[in-house]
Parts: sequence; C-alpha cells; structure tokens
Amino acid sequence: MEPVRKIALHELVVERLRRAIHLGDYLPGDMLPPERDIAERLNVSRETVRDAIRVLEREGYVLSRRGVAGGHTVTALTEPVARMLSQVRSDPEGLLHLMEYRRANECLSARMAAERGKAGQIRMIGRAVDELLTAGDIPQFRRADATFHRAIAQAAGNPYVERAVQDAREVIFLLHGNRDYKIILDTTLAAHREIFVAIEAGNPDAAEAAMASHIDVAMDEIQSTLRPHARKRVRLNSRP
Repeated sequence: MEPVRKIALHELVVERLRRAIHLGDYLPGDMLPPERDIAERLNVSRETVRDAIRVLEREGYVLSRRGVAGGHTVTALTEPVARMLSQVRSDPEGLLHLMEYRRANECLSARMAAERGKAGQIRMIGRAVDELLTAGDIPQFRRADATFHRAIAQAAGNPYVERAVQDAREVIFLLHGNRDYKIILDTTLAAHREIFVAIEAGNPDAAEAAMASHIDVAMDEIQSTLRPHARKRVRLNSRP
C-alpha cells in the first residue's frame, strides 16, 4: 500500500473547480459563481474557496478582479494547455494509455446507450450534435464535444461507466486547444452524427464501432499535432 498523503480541504475544492473547467461547464471568459455560492454548494468556508481560487490563479485557470464589479473569470487556458502538451510530449505512452482507457469505456458507453437509452436521453445526445454546428470557436467546440460524450455516458445508465468517461474527458479536454479547429470540427461532427444515428436506431454494434472509429481518428489527429513529421504513429490495438 502507498502512504496516505494528507490533503488540505482547499485542494479538494481546486480539483472540483478544475474538473468543471476541463469538462466545459465553464468556458474561457465565463465567470465562476460567487465565492459564497461555491462555499455553500461544496459545504466549505469562503476562506477555503479563496485559497482554492489562489491556486487556480497561479495555475493560469482564472483571473480575479476585486471590488463590487469583481469576480473570477476563466482565462483562455493558455498555460494549462501548454503544460498538458508538454506532459504528453514527454510521456507519449501515457497518451496511449489514456486513449486506450477512453476507447474501452466510451465504446461500452455507446453500446449501452443504444441498448438502454431513454427517449429523453437520446434527444439530449442529438442536441449535443446540433451544438457543434453553432460552435464558433475552440472553447465552444470543447463544450459541445464534452456534452455529447457525457450525454451518451448518462444514457448508458451505469454510474461507474459514466464516471470513467468523465475522468478521461477531463484529461483529454485541453488537447483540443492545439489542433486545427476546422479539421477537428468536420471530422468530429461526422463521427458524432454516425454515433448518434446508431444509438437512436438502437443498434449497439454500430454504435460501438462508430465510437471506436471516432476515438482512433482523434488519436491520429492528436499525434499529428504533437509530431507532424513523424512517419509512424501509435494506433490503438483493440477493436470491438
């Protein structure tokens, strides 16, 4: 067993807020809720929230302005994206492991959504596809993309699968910021439509296969960005 590390309460708040930003709940330019609201939602003190905000400021996630008209605004995420890209370049095997984890869980999620998804949940998936059409920039694309995959995970009807999908989405979120927006919009929109059609038709095999193809293409796009002149790219091995 590994030693237990003491975690300060504000670190848990940092994790919650950072995760919300990574999952697209708050986009660049959005204001975080007031400190009082965050404190009430998380059942912590306002001082704990302030400590968490200070950490997010240092990490480049938020800009804070004091005073009556002040608040905490999500940044363009330039620093977090740069750190993420540096980490991936220094540990390409880690990226492969993440995408394998994502592939396994999201293929299962798509299959289960086709088998179990309720009408209202499937309509939510369809609306997430439509949101990509109105996404005018990378942050809006991030939100629409995350909403689509989270909606499928909810329709799967398994909280463990849903949590696994969200965990992977949280990590992969920042990598969207360094890829050609027009290319990823076209390929992502086509893939999302194919996945949605299969889920709506109640075809689990087609939904699983479409999701696997989508994640394989995403892996290729990420690797092209990280190593544009590489001749050989790592591919995901398993297929449904």
